Amino acid sequence: MERIPPQPAGETERQRTLGEFAASPPFPVHGLHRPVVLPARLARWETRDGATVSVQLLYGEPRRAGAVFLAVTTRAPGSADQRTDLLAELRRERLLEPGAEPEFGPLPAGGAAVGELCRAGDVWALGLRADRQAVTVLGRAVEPLDVETGPVRDLLPYLGDRSRLVRLATAAPWAGPEPRLPPAGGIAAVRAFLETFLPGAPDAGPAYRALGRRAVVELDRVLGCGPERAERLIASLVGQLAELRRHVPWFTEPDGPRTAALEELLRHVGLRQPVASEPAQALWERYWAAQQYLPADRLADLRALWVTAWTDWARTREQAW
Repeated sequence: MERIPPQPAGETERQRTLGEFAASPPFPVHGLHRPVVLPARLARWETRDGATVSVQLLYGEPRRAGAVFLAVTTRAPGSADQRTDLLAELRRERLLEPGAEPEFGPLPAGGAAVGELCRAGDVWALGLRADRQAVTVLGRAVEPLDVETGPVRDLLPYLGDRSRLVRLATAAPWAGPEPRLPPAGGIAAVRAFLETFLPGAPDAGPAYRALGRRAVVELDRVLGCGPERAERLIASLVGQLAELRRHVPWFTEPDGPRTAALEELLRHVGLRQPVASEPAQALWERYWAAQQYLPADRLADLRALWVTAWTDWARTREQAW
């Protein structure tokens, strides 16, 4: 089996090859709809006898220890009848940890996806079937139940930078009518989108992307910051909610102040108001930017400071009550 693209002589040629494929993929490609994980990129496609047999999209940082990482591989139409070797897929991406004992079974009920699951330590592989195609999802530092995949309308944003990739979360659906949303404007529209990322929130389903698009438009309208800046801010808000869910225990507790924390984010980012969580917000902005260049150990230290700041905020709030 040949892996495409090969390593060309120069970056310009490589980008041209990627761009040509992204502009006209040979079959519908599935990608990550939820959660929002950046950076995201077109990683590779594979051919057999001159025909493309699979396309892979990567999300997050595969080589950064402990970082969120997801890989979504879509195989050609007709592949849904072929069973995927999930353990081999984990080995292929060098995610399998030494000594990890794989466990196989169906994906537990309650999530957006239905399929076969293989867990091996802190990583997992999920085999799905969609539109006569086999779709394989590999993951780390995120739960399979939180993952939702679907057709990707446009691969070209997967060649862009962080600001363009936010559109992956807010792009129009592949097909079907636009869902009708309950009325909301301004910060209320941003809140309606962000609430879909809270622990225990019902699955927004087809409305998810429409909520995201409206949130970007409304935040731009409130702040007058332009759509690119609004996209970046929405991405940062979603990123902070995801990290709160992973690293701050009280955020996932039923009686924890997660709704109050969301209001702090909205007031700080959307309304530019002073908030009690200002130290945590400042540390988050440093952490969010530093993910692109800091080594794993220094990034972990910065994240620990951010977690401590949110922990202090919750403790102070509880004492005040």
